[in-house]
Amino acid sequence: MSDTLVPQLILAGSTLTAAILGYVLAGMNEARRDSRAAAREKANRAEERHAAALDAQHAFQLETLLALQDAIQVMARLNGRLMYLDHINAREGNYNSLLPEDLNSDLHANGVEVIRLCNRILDADLRERISTFEAQCASTTFLGKAYEGVHGIELESLALREEAKLSEAYKVVMEHLGDSLRTELARLPDT
Repeated sequence: MSDTLVPQLILAGSTLTAAILGYVLAGMNEARRDSRAAAREKANRAEERHAAALDAQHAFQLETLLALQDAIQVMARLNGRLMYLDHINAREGNYNSLLPEDLNSDLHANGVEVIRLCNRILDADLRERISTFEAQCASTTFLGKAYEGVHGIELESLALREEAKLSEAYKVVMEHLGDSLRTELARLPDT
């Protein structure tokens, strides 16, 4: 071999080795870049799913709170009607009269609706206030017995006190429900 051939072989071998190493390193860099891009894409999809789930949860809570607001208003009206009937019956000396069938079934259906909606809300404090309001409403079903033996001004005063208790309980639960509604409205995404 000639003296010029060895350096040329070394140069050719070095070039070939450098080309192969460059190809391998480029492939490894591209694989790492693809891996990082896939990880970013996976994280973005997870974040989008999480955001969509939160949006759906807030929309569900808002819908439930609006329905609950209506149901509680109906509950207050039905119990107010019950209190009025008991008061009128007490004026006539009738303390053990049965509820009209339509009022009885409306009270039951509304009570079930309020419980169903209350079970769907996340706000534990609101659930507790609704429970307190339901208990106040339930106490109105026994007013006929409370009126027994009470007449005249005392009967009217007792009826007004019971009406004020129900009205105050209604006010408290509706104020808290309004706060919860405003909170959910503030969370809704801008579209």
